Amino acid sequence: MKKLAILVSFLLVMGCTQPQAQVSEGDFTWIRDINIALDTAKTENKPILIDFYTEWCGWCKKLDKDTYANLEVQEGLKQFVCVKIDAEKNKDLAKQYKINGFPSTAFLKSSGQLIEVVPGYLPPKDFLKLLDRMLLSSK
Repeated sequence: MKKLAILVSFLLVMGCTQPQAQVSEGDFTWIRDINIALDTAKTENKPILIDFYTEWCGWCKKLDKDTYANLEVQEGLKQFVCVKIDAEKNKDLAKQYKINGFPSTAFLKSSGQLIEVVPGYLPPKDFLKLLDRMLLSSK
């Protein structure tokens, strides 16, 4: 029985440390792989939102807790292919989009062409306005 408990614990730890292509938060799913996001955006003809964050960033955590957890924001995000990228683990991608601070949100057309990078935290109402503006710019 003790061996089974150790095996289960090991498998749980390994499952939690393996990179995942997608991570769900409630009814909302973040893609963790930019190539999957680009393919999905082309297929679904949706713009891309990339959330660049770091593990140590307090404002990134506030953005997750206050803004991305907001139900109205989650509804707006459904119009985008959403990608969550740890900038310290994906330095080349962060450099490609000239990410200098965290959080930063990059918006791309479905073709992958950059629309704009928006640095910093935004509360839900301001973020919703940004989403609307980026949808118009993505056309």
